This record gives sequence, structure tokens and C-alpha cells, in this order.
Amino acid sequence: MSKPNATAIACAITVTLSGILFFLAYLFTFTYRGAGHGISGNGNPGLLFVIPAVPIYLLTLIFTYLFVRSRMVDARIAQWIKVGLLLLALLCGAGEYGAVSGLLRHLGGGPGNPDSVIYHFGWLNQYTNKMYFNAYTFMIGLSLSAWTALMVQRRGRGETAG
Repeated sequence: MSKPNATAIACAITVTLSGILFFLAYLFTFTYRGAGHGISGNGNPGLLFVIPAVPIYLLTLIFTYLFVRSRMVDARIAQWIKVGLLLLALLCGAGEYGAVSGLLRHLGGGPGNPDSVIYHFGWLNQYTNKMYFNAYTFMIGLSLSAWTALMVQRRGRGETAG
């Protein structure tokens, strides 16, 4: 059994940390309960997790790229992996689009709409953290980072990337 390298360990740690922070940002985002219930005046507790999640997630994407790029993968298998990663990113993109559309519909529109619950709040607020920090966006970033690493890996060996 081979000893795990530093990139693999760093990748595992940052994926775990950023996953936990994404979950906590999602968990601490308020849900608008509808007309008659008012809106939260408690600020944005999700920001406590959003702020550290951004740099840690960026590190996660970098370490994912480095980890995948360092792996030797047969060209035919790599082609299937690339297709799968793109398909995953597209499916997650569709899911994200549906989630954002549903949330904005529930809130009555974006922050520029006078009929919206979040009118004048800005796009990052106690009701919209979920638009940015969720499983869809997490997986889109990871899959595109791995896909990019596989594309660069092929080109780096003098083969045509495709």
C-alpha cells in the first residue's frame, strides 16, 4: 500500500472543511415563512460560515486540480471521466437554476423588485445564502476543477485534448 502524498491529504482536508462550511452556511440561512410572518431582523448568521468558506473552497478547487492532475489515467478511461464530470456539472447547473428560480419566486423577486421580501437587501443576505452555498455549487466547482486537470494533463503529454 502506497503512502498518501501531501496533495491527497490537503485535498481530503479542504474538501471536508469546505463541505462542512457549505452545509453550515446553508443551515444558518433563514427561510421566509410567507406573508404575515414578517422578516428576520437577526442579520445574516450564515455569514459566519460564508466568509471562511470562500477561501477554503478556493483551496479545495486548487488541491482537487493538483490531485487529479497528478494521477495517471488511461486515455480511454479519462475520456469517459471527462464526459461524466461535464454531465455532472451540467446536471448540477440545471439543479442550481431550478433552486435559484424557486427561491426567487418564493421571495417575490430579487433585491431590485419593490414587491420582494429582500427589496434593498442586496444579493447576499439572510435569505439568499442558499443560492451560493449548496450541494449544486459545491459539486459544479469540484467537477470542473477535476475536468480542467484532466484536460491539461492530456495536453501536457503532447496528446490532443478532446
